[in-house]
Amino acid sequence: MNGERKNLKNFGSLTPKIRVEVYLPLRYAEAYHASLRWMINEFSRVYGGCTVNENVGGYYFSQEGEIIDDRVNVIYSDFAFDWSNDTERAEVLDYCAKLERFLLDNLIEEKILISAYPVSHLGN
Repeated sequence: MNGERKNLKNFGSLTPKIRVEVYLPLRYAEAYHASLRWMINEFSRVYGGCTVNENVGGYYFSQEGEIIDDRVNVIYSDFAFDWSNDTERAEVLDYCAKLERFLLDNLIEEKILISAYPVSHLGN
């Protein structure tokens, strides 16, 4: 390919998706393990699959004004929605808000980071 953009047409078209990432703190309490298992099941069954990056290092600034060294599991899935479609984007963002509320209600955390953004899959 040698970096030539014209060769990309040989690989098919790009399919728009919305990637949802959940940064779930790594804790030993059963509620955290159950939440991870539930998200893997939810993302796999409903959205076709997911990836889990386990024990990832990260930092955050706490409400008490301290920088906290934290370990997280990053769970992400590419939903079959198009970011440029206002209705589909709103549906995914509403899902993310409900997922955050569910996790905050069931875990002992100040905040759960969930991100959503457009991606494209190379396909035929």
